[in-house]
Amino acid sequence: MRLLIIGCGSIGNVLATAAGSMEEIDRIYLTDKVEEKAKAMVNEHAKSSYIRFDDDSILHAMDDVELVVEAASQEAVRKFAPICLERGRDIMVMSAGAFESDALRERCFELSKKKRGRLFIPSGAVCGTDGLRSAASSQIDEVRLITTKGPEIFRNVPYLIDKKIDLGSLTEPTVLYDGPAREVLRLFPKNINVAATVSMLGVGFEKTRITLVCDPDTRTNSHLLIAKGPFGEIRAETNNTPFPTNPSTSYLAALSAVAALKSIVANRWIGV
Repeated sequence: MRLLIIGCGSIGNVLATAAGSMEEIDRIYLTDKVEEKAKAMVNEHAKSSYIRFDDDSILHAMDDVELVVEAASQEAVRKFAPICLERGRDIMVMSAGAFESDALRERCFELSKKKRGRLFIPSGAVCGTDGLRSAASSQIDEVRLITTKGPEIFRNVPYLIDKKIDLGSLTEPTVLYDGPAREVLRLFPKNINVAATVSMLGVGFEKTRITLVCDPDTRTNSHLLIAKGPFGEIRAETNNTPFPTNPSTSYLAALSAVAALKSIVANRWIGV
């Protein structure tokens, strides 16, 4: 198998390391907006080659691979996911928040069905998605996600700057947002991709309620997923260790990508 990874940050790095050790994977193409970052990763990982971050290079690589992995941004999803699926290629998307757009989501879902390219969205940094997916086969009455992160995660968020919220002055856990998933994904596009994953699995972007909390004393990125319905109740709590170099990304999110890649390579799915 040949693999293209778009984005050479924390998740892309972990995934490239894992892919390099898989005997089923022959070649890994790496690209990033920051050329130096991608070239540095190529020097560190077996089986890897650098390609430029431009349309021609990426499209050419898509024709030579079986799987594309987006580990860059929602912008990259919007640009490359439809193209990839139009070509019948499989793609794994990590920046699931991009699918808050009904038009993009429906287009990608339809292309996947029509062109037979598979769309994979790993569970990311939240647990309980397996139960949520199962419950959705019947009926779900309520889905709520309570996410708590430290102040450094939310620095330079335009919404908070406009609201004149001084994160440095917080002395206790403070709710930054409480409402539908759709709006939180627009206001915090880099901070809570799991809200999109939960919404797509359960009751949708309008009915899924998200509470986003900033805790000045926390050292983890935590998620409490609650779902209720005729099936009973799901309560899944996850306390994630952040990457030291990128505290907005949880290590478990990268591991979910590795686990998905292992399943794809082996064509073996357990717990679905």
